[in-house]
This record gives sequence, C-alpha cells and structure tokens, in this order.
Amino acid sequence: ILRVIVGIALIASLLVTMFVGKYKILENIEILEQKQYKGIITLWHVDGFEGGSGSRKQFLLKVAREFEKQNQGVLVMVTNHTFTSVKESINNGQMPDLISYSNGTEITGAMELDNERKVVSGFIGQKNYATAWCRGGYVLIKNNNAKDNEQDTIIVSQAEYTQPLVALMLEGLEFDNIEVYEPMDAYVKFTANKTAYFLGTQRDVVRLNNRGMQVDCQPLTAFNDLYQYISLTGQDQDKNVYAKKFIDYLLSDNVQIQLNKICMLSPYLSVENQIESLNAMQKGSG
Repeated sequence: ILRVIVGIALIASLLVTMFVGKYKILENIEILEQKQYKGIITLWHVDGFEGGSGSRKQFLLKVAREFEKQNQGVLVMVTNHTFTSVKESINNGQMPDLISYSNGTEITGAMELDNERKVVSGFIGQKNYATAWCRGGYVLIKNNNAKDNEQDTIIVSQAEYTQPLVALMLEGLEFDNIEVYEPMDAYVKFTANKTAYFLGTQRDVVRLNNRGMQVDCQPLTAFNDLYQYISLTGQDQDKNVYAKKFIDYLLSDNVQIQLNKICMLSPYLSVENQIESLNAMQKGSG
C-alpha cells in the first residue's frame, strides 16, 4: 500500500510539473525579462539663465526617478554642464542621449522630434529639433518708494546670453537712463531703494517676495528668450526609444503642473503659483 501511495504521489508531482510548473517558470522568466537592464539614458543640463526657486537639475532628477519607476531597467543620469564644458565634450567626441539647455549652448547632432508639444523657437525651417520643457519671463518691476529724481532710470538684469533690452524695446517702453548689470548685481542695486524701475525675471520676483518688498510687477509679453529646451542627441536607436519617451513624460500634464515647485512657468499649461506676480507672468504670452 505504501509503495502505491508513493507511486501515485510521484505521478501527481510529474503531472503538476508538466502542466502547471512550466507556466510558473515561464512567468518568472517574463518577470526577469521585464526587469532586465535596458540601459542608462544620459541627460546633460545647462543653466543659461537664473531659475525661479530651487534647482532645475534637481527637478529633472525627481522626474527621472518617477520615469525609472514606470520603466523598469531604464536609468536616467542627469549631469550639470556649462556652455564651455558642453562644447569641449562634444568636440572630444562625447555626446549625451538628451540635453537640457537654453540660448547660448552650442550643440550638434540634434535629431528631429515628433512630440505633440512644440515651441516656434525649436524649429529650423519646417523641422522641430528642440522643444521647451519650462520657461521664465521678463517683468517690469516698480518700486513706489523710490526718489522722484530716479523715476526715469531703469536697472536691467542681463545674463550672458539673454536679451532683456529687446523685450523692453518691443514692449514700447522708454527710459532716459538704462543701467545694465549682471543678475545679482542688478537685484542688489534695485533693492537699495534709489531706483524706481527694474527689468528683471521670475527669479527677481521670487527674491523680492521673500524679502517682503512691496513692488508692482508688469509682465513683458512681446518677447521672451528665457526657455529651457530639451533635444534628442543620442546615437543608440534602442536607447532613443526611451529617451523620446522621457521627453514625452517631461512634457506631460502631470509633470508640467509641478513646475510651480521651482517657481518656473510652463510653455503649455496654466500653472498656479503662490506668488501672484508669477501667475500674471504665466498668463502672459511669450
């Protein structure tokens, strides 16, 4: 009787293995394949103008971690660069899969994009090679406590590759005296309470709000070159599939509405911010 019981058990085990076990094995293989390492997407980031609050690189890192959770086996490595280091790296034969940059960055090898969200400045002819994932803006700030003899003077904040004077001219605003300084120097000069007008950006709005300084802000909407672009520059076709997918995720509503966390503006959505002047800038064109 014992031998019969053992024999039946062995036969049952074989049958289970043959008809059930093999599917479990295939399931495990499929899970392993899904989690299989697919590659590292390299993303270079260049800050060409001041942000709002916090770091755009840290924002990209946060988005990258979210993207990795949704795409098992894909890693996104975000690296800071400067105008110079990007140029030197490319000249030395190094090329990232993606690059986040603004005006003044010299890049080559950008590939045509087919995503739905586009900006006019990302086109060359009829082809789209760059799209913006966030933007800033120019704003005319007035200090109502300034001296009367300083009403015709304006302090202008200008970075290396930004054109605030173009924004001022196209807006039709005229001042007798225009003093141009680097961003931080311009802010310090204005907060000395001697000058009535200040042409700044979203960064200055945040600084003045944190300082508690009472000012009036008028967004300039005729011209804006404060865009943070992203381009596809990778040479690996397999990784480019995920690099394009990352761009789509970065431009998605779920990510764009989070730009208020770093006090930046969306090129596509109306993002609500706790600082009312930034909301006015978001509603303005440019």
